[in-house]
Amino acid sequence: MSSIRKMMSQAEPEKEPAPVTLPRTLAPRAAAPQAQPAVNGGETPRRLNLPPVAPPEERKPLSTRVKPSLKKVLEDYTKEIRDAGFHATQELVLDVLLRELRDSDELREKVASVLVQELQ
Repeated sequence: MSSIRKMMSQAEPEKEPAPVTLPRTLAPRAAAPQAQPAVNGGETPRRLNLPPVAPPEERKPLSTRVKPSLKKVLEDYTKEIRDAGFHATQELVLDVLLRELRDSDELREKVASVLVQELQ
């Protein structure tokens, strides 16, 4: 699981340096009016072409029973991600697992074959 910690540390955003502030003992000088720098030759900046933000999907409770050993695996996995500095929850981990199951035909085949073997 150390590979997860390594991935998470690489994904952390770089911290910006704190802005420099003047001590309060120095009074600001009366500044002469300065011209604003022209953007794009005096034109107003063009608006970004960003897609609209989709509202978050409503969450519904998932009431199910799992083996205590597997619940411990989920708890440990989530804790490892949280210890790396990310606000992960068991719900978010399960969301990702279910999305991967939905989107990956290979994963669906693998899960189905394991289930067939366990149910025989």
